Amino acid sequence: MIIDTFLFNNEFDMLDIHLAISENYVDQWIVLEASRTFSGLEKPYNLFNNLEKYKKRYGDRIKVVTLELDETQTNLICETMMRKGLAPALEKYNLEDIIIHGDLDEIIDPTKWNKIVSAMDEHNKPVSCGFEMFLYKFDQKAERGWQGSVVARKKMFETPHDLYKGSTEITKKKRRTNAVGLSEPVGWHWTWMGDDEIIKTKVKSCIESQHRNPEEILSAFKEKDTRAAINHKAGSSIVTPDYPEIVMNVLKHYPSYWHNSI
Repeated sequence: MIIDTFLFNNEFDMLDIHLAISENYVDQWIVLEASRTFSGLEKPYNLFNNLEKYKKRYGDRIKVVTLELDETQTNLICETMMRKGLAPALEKYNLEDIIIHGDLDEIIDPTKWNKIVSAMDEHNKPVSCGFEMFLYKFDQKAERGWQGSVVARKKMFETPHDLYKGSTEITKKKRRTNAVGLSEPVGWHWTWMGDDEIIKTKVKSCIESQHRNPEEILSAFKEKDTRAAINHKAGSSIVTPDYPEIVMNVLKHYPSYWHNSI
């Protein structure tokens, strides 16, 4: 059994993309949705309240775990509680079952899945997946890579938080000394993607940018200035990405997520 776990706020397009690509190797998705954003803003249970629309295609393969937070539980405290909050939903699975944990916009390449599992079993350790990073559009590639999702057998960790962060402590930094890496990227971090409202909501919701002006960040993305948009963490350039056909068959249905026509 392969179980994919991640957090959700309101990015339904990215959820549809994540499910459509990962269904090629995932048996079950478990999604945690909190009553507040990382920044502490109250929010409805967007996915839980709309789960019925996914039943026709995915049936009972997708489960939502809800978590009630109060106004004092924000930022790294909130993130930690959310990642740890997935643990009870994993108790019913076998120790040999494979768990993926990451973020919604971190997606493993289906053509690399067998290589990941082989590395995990060869080293008897979780695999830290290195990803190519794209910002705002599927053809705007960052100048840096990304430490993304982690894959492990259930017996290899206690909670998804310590699997992903490599620490039981509340921490922003990912300490992946608990895992083995691979020599090539095995997926993609498609971050800061969505329509104008999704981008502005993310500014107000996430840890890094909640005190910045949403309109200014949106403007920077539209001007292709990712350095200004994300606190000078990564420049980027427009490229012609070489996505596998199985992935392009999904991404081509989102023309607004590309700079160049496809």
